[in-house]
Amino acid sequence: MTTSSATLDRLFSAAQSDTGIDRQALAGLLVELARSADESIDARASGIASTDPRLTQLRGLLLGQEIATLSRLTRQFDDPAELAAIVGRVLPTALAQAWAQNKSLGPILAPMVEEATRSSIRRDPGTLINILHPLMGPAIGKSIGERIDGTFQSLNETLKHSLSWHGLMWRWEAWRTGTSFAAIVLKHTLIYRVEHVFLIHRHTGLLIAHVAAPDAVSQDPQLVSSMLVAIQDFIRDSFSGAEQGVDTVRLGELRLWSEPGPFASLAVVIRGNPPENLHQTLAGVVTRINAEHHDALRDFNGDSAAFANVEAALMECVELQQRAPRSTPHRARWAVALLALALIGLFGRWEYQRWQERRHWNAYVAQLRAEPGIVVAETGTQDGKWSVSGLRDPLAVDPQTVLRRTSLDPSQIVSRWTSYQSLEPAFVLRRLIDTMKPPPTVSMVLQGNRIVALGSASEAWLRRAHATTEALPTGTPPIDFSAVEDIDTGMLGKLRAAIQSNQILFDNNSPAPSQENNAILDKVAGEIHDLAALASTLGVTARVMLTGHTDSKGSEIFNLSISQGRAESVRALLKKRGVDPSLLAVRAAGPYEPEQNEDSDAARSRNRRVTFTVEID
Repeated sequence: MTTSSATLDRLFSAAQSDTGIDRQALAGLLVELARSADESIDARASGIASTDPRLTQLRGLLLGQEIATLSRLTRQFDDPAELAAIVGRVLPTALAQAWAQNKSLGPILAPMVEEATRSSIRRDPGTLINILHPLMGPAIGKSIGERIDGTFQSLNETLKHSLSWHGLMWRWEAWRTGTSFAAIVLKHTLIYRVEHVFLIHRHTGLLIAHVAAPDAVSQDPQLVSSMLVAIQDFIRDSFSGAEQGVDTVRLGELRLWSEPGPFASLAVVIRGNPPENLHQTLAGVVTRINAEHHDALRDFNGDSAAFANVEAALMECVELQQRAPRSTPHRARWAVALLALALIGLFGRWEYQRWQERRHWNAYVAQLRAEPGIVVAETGTQDGKWSVSGLRDPLAVDPQTVLRRTSLDPSQIVSRWTSYQSLEPAFVLRRLIDTMKPPPTVSMVLQGNRIVALGSASEAWLRRAHATTEALPTGTPPIDFSAVEDIDTGMLGKLRAAIQSNQILFDNNSPAPSQENNAILDKVAGEIHDLAALASTLGVTARVMLTGHTDSKGSEIFNLSISQGRAESVRALLKKRGVDPSLLAVRAAGPYEPEQNEDSDAARSRNRRVTFTVEID
């Protein structure tokens, strides 16, 4: 409205030179035209009066159709449903024209299409599965089938030649080159050459291109192509489950392989025994051709001019071949045969030496197991050497001594022994002898599974022996001391008791015995002679201790001195009677070991004495 008012003002304020135009009437007409486009315009706002009604009738006659069309378009644009229907009818044509004129439309629409696809898949994954299943199922099945066929082909060729002369030579080649035996077998047995390659349009059956090896012989390519298409159609029509057609046909030394594609298929004629993985190479070629010539193959009508550069890809297939390795000359074969025999001989000798060494090793281990005090826990090999480990009693035989009695190399034996104490009766006996140190009169021997002590011994030794056996661990063989005679209660004991029952009495303050004691001295001297002889026979040492005593009268020093003198005087008298002085010992007791209480002179006289004590070791 502002713009209309400004225009009218300019019209009214025009130069006076335009007097020939009725500007007031012209302004009125313009206002009427503006109201025809927009009825909301108020003529009064501009100060222009309404024109003649006949002008409205004239406007209807002149612009009625345009006004109706404008009203209809306004109504359609204001209604979303009608607007969507209109856009839907023209959108495909608009997109096609936009794509033909400007390729930038694809990148613009790609994110929206991708997001819509992802949303659809997340909402219902089964839709994508139903779409891909007819395509992926056969492809996966074909790939797995080719992989299984290749595995069986390798296995069959390996088994066929594993025990043959060529198999031995090929094993040597595999060891020498570090290649698997199966790969060497396929190298020598899968000899093939691609002789013909036909590119055939899948829907029309027409031959698109043909390439042959230089020296390959064939018939008319068009005729061969037609025959191949006829065979494929016959197979598909005659057998259920053969929608893909025939992929392999064998004709003597020739094999016909077919690799299908979306618009064009490859038919390859191969001479020899090709590997199964050749299918993958051919499939890659046919896939590349279909992708690079997609539009031309889709619209193919028999004109092969657009496929001039396809022959280069087909030549890649014709160049696929594997020649047989050069045969070894006659002399070289003999050299190889002699080398193989030499290797077999060396291998046999090595195996025989290993067998001998293993036999000696087993014999050595068996000897160790048989030795008392040796427990073999583990045997085996370590860093190429024989190894043995276990437990060994220090009293058992040295394993190295057993090893030196065999033919084994000590430097090839690794031994690990842990020290322990065996409960073998012989070892227990040796330990008892070392611990208890039995006197010469006692002998300890094995009787079956028991240890028996024989002979005679002192009571003190027997006590020590019993205490030692009680401290032995559980499982120790039984030990019997019942056959050992206690010398303290036998003849030696009786003789000791007889000597110790004697006493030599002394007068008051006298260091020498009275004459009345000569008979007792004679008797004691004889008993000491008998004691020494019996002790020598029993293998023990006997000594006689002479102890001097006094009464309680007198000083302590005097009493000790006179008691010492009394013991010495008795020893001198026994020496005169032939007793060995080394068997006699003296000690002074003074008044400290009284025999009776000194309540009378008779009791004090009984305390002035020399006593005898026999000690046996």
